[in-house]
Amino acid sequence: MPLSAIDKIIRVTKAQEQFWSRSHGWAPSAAAALLADARLDRQLSFTHTLHDYLSPFPPDAVEARLILGYTTLRSMCEGTLKLFFSIWFEDYRKDQDAVYDRKLNLVSPEDIAFDRLIALYSKKGDSKFEPFLRRIQERGNAIHHFCDRDIGTQSDLIADIVEFKEFLLAVNSQLPYPDDIYDPAHA
Repeated sequence: MPLSAIDKIIRVTKAQEQFWSRSHGWAPSAAAALLADARLDRQLSFTHTLHDYLSPFPPDAVEARLILGYTTLRSMCEGTLKLFFSIWFEDYRKDQDAVYDRKLNLVSPEDIAFDRLIALYSKKGDSKFEPFLRRIQERGNAIHHFCDRDIGTQSDLIADIVEFKEFLLAVNSQLPYPDDIYDPAHA
C-alpha cells in the first residue's frame, strides 16, 4: 500500500506541475503568474524521495531519517497549500480571512507561513486534515535540533506518507480544471 500511495503521489504531482506551471491563458493572470514562478518542479522532485523512507532505517540514523522524512512531508504539505491558494488567488485576495502584513499589504500565498496556511485551509478548504497537517508541522519542525519534539516512528512516517496522498487528492479535488482530461487525480 505505501508503494502504490507514493506512485500515486508522484503521478498526481507530476500532472499538477505540468498543468499548473503553464496555466497562462486559462487561469486568471495573477494566479498564472504566481504558478509560473512556483517551482512546482521541486515539489515533484521531493516526491521522488519518498521511497527512501520505506526501507528499514539504519539504527544509528533512525532519528535523522525520521526528521528528514517529516521535513520532506512538511515541505510537500506546505507546497500543496500554497498551490491551492495560488490557484484560488482571486478569491483569496477578496476574502476577509486573507493574510495581511503589519503595513496592511496582502501577503501572497508563497509568503504565508505554514501555520497560517493550515489555519486558512482548515477554514476555507477541508478542516478534517488539520490534525494531520499539525502533526506534520510539529514533526517537521524537529529539524531545529535545540528543542525536543516527538518525531514518531518509521511506521508513523509511512502512515503519514499514505495520508499525504489522501490530502493531496482532497486538495486536488477542489481545484478547477477545464475538463476531466486534465485532472491529475486520474493520473
